Amino acid sequence: MVMWFIAEYTMYHADICNKYSYKYNYVKGNPAIKTLLIGHSHFENSINPYMMGDSVFDFAISGRRWIYWDMKLAEQLFPTMPNLKTVIFPLGYRMPYESPHYIEHSVFGMDYNLYMYSRYMHCPYDVFPDNIKYQSALLSNRMGVKYWQSIEVDSLGYEKVEGMRDLWDEDFPINFYEGEIAAKCYQEFIEYFIQLAKVCYDNDIRFVVITCPCADLYLAKIREQGIKQLYDLIDSVAAHYPIEYYNYMDDAEFRADSLYFNCSHLNSSGADKFAIRVKNDLKL
Repeated sequence: MVMWFIAEYTMYHADICNKYSYKYNYVKGNPAIKTLLIGHSHFENSINPYMMGDSVFDFAISGRRWIYWDMKLAEQLFPTMPNLKTVIFPLGYRMPYESPHYIEHSVFGMDYNLYMYSRYMHCPYDVFPDNIKYQSALLSNRMGVKYWQSIEVDSLGYEKVEGMRDLWDEDFPINFYEGEIAAKCYQEFIEYFIQLAKVCYDNDIRFVVITCPCADLYLAKIREQGIKQLYDLIDSVAAHYPIEYYNYMDDAEFRADSLYFNCSHLNSSGADKFAIRVKNDLKL
């Protein structure tokens, strides 16, 4: 019991090199960055920063990336980045409903990212009850030292995925838009989305939002209401601050299944192709 406590305490307080700390320290220590990709796995895996030109970094992290963290990181880091000209954010189909703030009522369960973002990217999570903080930290410890020490990404923050995953349909869209919890998640997302746009505006940064390509199998499962909500979210921001939106979800150039790792994530071939398309469309 004593040895378990010592191991748990040591892991909790150790400064371990992982992709959270690597990406944070890279962005904080590289004022030359001109274009920053933020957000979730649709950017960490599905767009290759090497194909997008000079001084691009992939600050995205896969796994239920809550927009709160992007907003807090923007507030903290963007004012210190004198050459940052463009920030690109991925707006996923189900993103407005992925809030660990309502974790006790959510289909997603406990998310260890709460602790990882606080510990290694200095994002406060005092908005959560103490039991949520403790459980997320405990879960982080028990993910194992091997995972914590794994950076997993290359020098520009990109995590390449190859071929096609066996579980092709593992990331189907989840259509849940009704109920009090869904409404709270949606309103919370709008609030943080507007704050993220404000940080860009205040620091003279171009704010670009992209919905990434999805395979036909994914498109067959989405609902018209979900697509409308994507545009409603953009309109909510545009009423306050400048924003550019590009929706590639059903783009004709990305219809081949061979470009996808699973039904909602491009593989390395697709990520190369998509990066070139975005670079050209945004005139980076």
